[in-house]
Amino acid sequence: MVRIATALALLSSLFIARGEVISFTITLDGFQELPPSGSTATGAGTASLDTATSLFSWNITFAGLGSAQTAAHFHGAADACSSAAPVIALPLGSPISGSQTLTPTQADDVRAGRWYVNVHSTALPGGEIRGGVMPARVNDPIPAAIPPGDFHITFDAVATGMTAPNWGAPIPGHVEQIAVTDQNGILWAVDVAAGTKRVFLDVSARLVSLGIGGPNTFDERGLLGVAFHPDYSANGKLYTFTSEPVSATPDFTTMPAGTTPNCQSVIAEWRVLDPADPAATVDPTTRRELLRFDKPQFNHNGGAIEFGPDGMLFISTGDGGGRDDRDDGVSLGVPLVGHGCEGNGQNINSVLGKILRIDVDGSNSANGHYGIPADNPFVNTAGLDEIFAYGLRNPFRFSFDSATGVCYAGDVGQNQIEEVDRIVAGGNYGWRAKEGSFYFVFNGNQPSYVTDQPLDVPFGLIEPVAQYDHNEGISAIGGFVYRGDRIPSLRGRYVFGDFARTFTNDGRLFYLDASDAIREFQLVGQAGFGRSLLGFGRDAAGEIYVMANGTGVPFGTTGVVLRIRTRAGDIDADGDVDLQDLAFLLAAFGSCAGDPTYNAAADIDGNGCVELQDLANLLAAFGS
Repeated sequence: MVRIATALALLSSLFIARGEVISFTITLDGFQELPPSGSTATGAGTASLDTATSLFSWNITFAGLGSAQTAAHFHGAADACSSAAPVIALPLGSPISGSQTLTPTQADDVRAGRWYVNVHSTALPGGEIRGGVMPARVNDPIPAAIPPGDFHITFDAVATGMTAPNWGAPIPGHVEQIAVTDQNGILWAVDVAAGTKRVFLDVSARLVSLGIGGPNTFDERGLLGVAFHPDYSANGKLYTFTSEPVSATPDFTTMPAGTTPNCQSVIAEWRVLDPADPAATVDPTTRRELLRFDKPQFNHNGGAIEFGPDGMLFISTGDGGGRDDRDDGVSLGVPLVGHGCEGNGQNINSVLGKILRIDVDGSNSANGHYGIPADNPFVNTAGLDEIFAYGLRNPFRFSFDSATGVCYAGDVGQNQIEEVDRIVAGGNYGWRAKEGSFYFVFNGNQPSYVTDQPLDVPFGLIEPVAQYDHNEGISAIGGFVYRGDRIPSLRGRYVFGDFARTFTNDGRLFYLDASDAIREFQLVGQAGFGRSLLGFGRDAAGEIYVMANGTGVPFGTTGVVLRIRTRAGDIDADGDVDLQDLAFLLAAFGSCAGDPTYNAAADIDGNGCVELQDLANLLAAFGS
């Protein structure tokens, strides 16, 4: 791993000149031992480093050792997954307090989070409990609230009665239809003009039983993605991402021998026999499996799939689930394994925590069911050939801008930060070394946190385009760059949102402004969204749809697909129907769809032409 010692040395000189005192916290438990000791003993402490004098001071307490203490030390330099020699011997007993002047190298190592405390005992002479010396928590990483934006929107309900819709993609050759993945296993064909839906494919029998705590409880597994082959109109091929029971040998696994994954993520190919038929459905006998990999826990599945401008299929995967992207004790009675100590996000030999890129028409993969693009970043070098980008926690939704080809992903954070990333080939987006632009502190069996003090992390991490903290929401839901006609002033803006601010059906809708600052849409006639935001969709014309339900779980029939639009007459989406809107309508007056001057936002009655009825509609709302 490439370290940032040079940068830290420079920072050291700056800190010394300023004479700052840096605070640290220490949390000790048996879980942080290598290997974990199983001890129930715990400890806690604080420390400080005066950068003007390099004086390091500490105060530590611990209790509950399983046998007599034999020693205690500060050790360094090492990361959380390695050990190092003692640096400072500590006296026996608790509490322990003291101070010592450090060398410049030692001070740099402490500031980089590379020291730890070990308490040794007769039964565990290598160490019974351990705790990193880590910078103090940033309690409010991003104090500024997300402000309301300039765009005022409302919605058309184009489909109702679903369960948990989470993704929508245009069905090639049928401009009024989008395919919508419902988490419970139904792939719907939705006619956005008629407001009707029909079952396009039913994979519910293939899924794991949803509801991590039983019926009507939360889950992140299910039918999570669909993508249509670039040549769908000729070959009728489409692809799904599903969470299925463990039923076959995986192509990839991170599970230790003798352990069982929670489920398996599966990419499968299907065919529509007559793709020109607007009422066609998928032939279930045409299924061909491309890729299957083990999922350690139920959550952090990723699940988005989309063909890029290059014709390759991109697949998002989460880090495997649990917390901290690390093997982490027991949750719901099940050992949290499948991450190792270093984590999957930074492991270039794991498919988890990644954006993958494959050729669905090729066959040079290890299983022979898909191809490996020759220009993938890790071809002919260390790392899995399928990886396109890494260092992600749960990129649940990603998409390509249909005009520029730029790839955006919403990466769901852990305890404090949600982020939006622009994905590039070979990019490392930091998890779990960082959460957003902040440094991530693994904290044993205590909740992890973020700090703004520089830590020892891999070189070249890519910062998020935008981020917000958990005062604003808890799960970033990636969306699309708007390229539609109904809101001309929104074109080129990335539209996304958050699942829920407080997990009580209070999702939020955001966009990035011209400087990539996050702004919240203003909703006409309603104080809040009032639903759980589950995903987004787009149609062939570039219009964006919001996928949501009223429960936040994959049960029931409250799922809806809503098309974003402005209120009638508000052509510039500024919230008012005024002279500027009238000017826009008059500039388009007499034009019809396809004409150079046609403005879909001015076509208020939606009949394809801007005419007297539209003018009457605008005047009726004028001044409001």
